[in-house]
Amino acid sequence: MPGLRAELVDAYRAAGTLAGGVPSDHVARTMIATAQGFIVREALFGDVRPEAPEGGLRGLMAMKTQKTG
Repeated sequence: MPGLRAELVDAYRAAGTLAGGVPSDHVARTMIATAQGFIVREALFGDVRPEAPEGGLRGLMAMKTQKTG
């Protein structure tokens, strides 16, 4: 299944929508995990609005990494 998602990631990159730097398979697996988590949360708690994980992912993507050492 990640293979199909990796092809989607590659298509986004070819269109200039998604930057490179991370292997397509890693991005695809993260997309799958995020979708699964959203589904589980909806099943357990109901009424989950997509704005919360959307904003949370946006915040995580904006993080700056610190170099150690």
